[in-house]
Amino acid sequence: MKEKKVGEILLPFRQDVPLHPSVKLEDRIIRAIELMVTNNLKCIAVIRNNQPVGMVRLEDAFEKVGLQGSRRS
Repeated sequence: MKEKKVGEILLPFRQDVPLHPSVKLEDRIIRAIELMVTNNLKCIAVIRNNQPVGMVRLEDAFEKVGLQGSRRS
């Protein structure tokens, strides 16, 4: 089974997203999920050459790996 990478669900970077913790484009999506859950974040910055290139939302990451996050009405 092919490992799903962060670059597959990359969204444009927003200035309100903290740069720490962060992941790289080639990191596995599960790594991004681990960091977001551990740090109680809904999104995480994606970095290349020490610069933000985008972000990943926890909800999108869960969906991409076949998990379902808690959805609020």
